[in-house]
This record gives sequence, structure tokens and C-alpha cells, in this order.
Amino acid sequence: MTETEALAAAVDVENQAIYGYGLTGAHFTGADRARALAALDSHRARRDRLAAMLVRLGATPPAAAPAYSPPTPVTSATSGRALCAALEDACAGAAWDLVTASRAGSSSRSLAVTWLSEAAVAASTWRGGAANGNSAMPGQPA
Repeated sequence: MTETEALAAAVDVENQAIYGYGLTGAHFTGADRARALAALDSHRARRDRLAAMLVRLGATPPAAAPAYSPPTPVTSATSGRALCAALEDACAGAAWDLVTASRAGSSSRSLAVTWLSEAAVAASTWRGGAANGNSAMPGQPA
């Protein structure tokens, strides 16, 4: 995978995360709602930064789909938290791909390493901080 391909895939994953956080927000109140809204803002900003990186490389960022299908139905705060954790896992995978596709010291790699860390923390938080047998290296296959 090239850096350009990894950036395009990352934009797509962020578009899915943005959609998913919007979907889950309807089921949250209180602290969960505030955390989801903050995550939504963070994912939008990261998507825009990734898209700008793609444009600087001469590529066109992928457009967001009108809708995405979550892996499981979101019908409650509990299923919403599970989706948020899954979205962050997907972001960790895209971040890892970008780390491996970009060169040391590049702005892409710097963003990807930060993103990987943030996604791992967010996924753990949505899971209630439990280890749940998840990979010690987020974004990597089990």
C-alpha cells in the first residue's frame, strides 16, 4: 500500500467514524453524549487534515457515502458504545496502515502515530477501560 492509498483509506475510515458517531449520538445522554460530540469534532478535524494531505500529494480525497451500515444495529446506549469502540478499532487499523506506508519523519507518519494512540485510548474508554482480550498493538490482526 502506498502512502497515497493509505491516506485515501484513512479519509474513508474517518468518514465512517463521523457517520457512526452521529448515529450513536441519538442514543446517548450525559457524559456519553458529550464524549461522542467531542469525538465527532476530532474525527472531522482529522478527516479534513488527511484530505488536505491527499490534495498536497495531487490526489482527490474520497467523498463520504450518504450512509454507512454499522456492523450491528444501534438501538441503545450499550450498542452505541460498542459501535464507538468498533469505529475506533477501525481508525487504529487505518492509522497503522498509514504508519507502515509513510516514511520516517513525515507528517503522515507523525499524524498516524498520534492517531493510533488516540484511537486505542478512545476504544478502551468506550469499552469501559476493560482489556477484553484486545490486541496489545491496536490496529493489528489478533
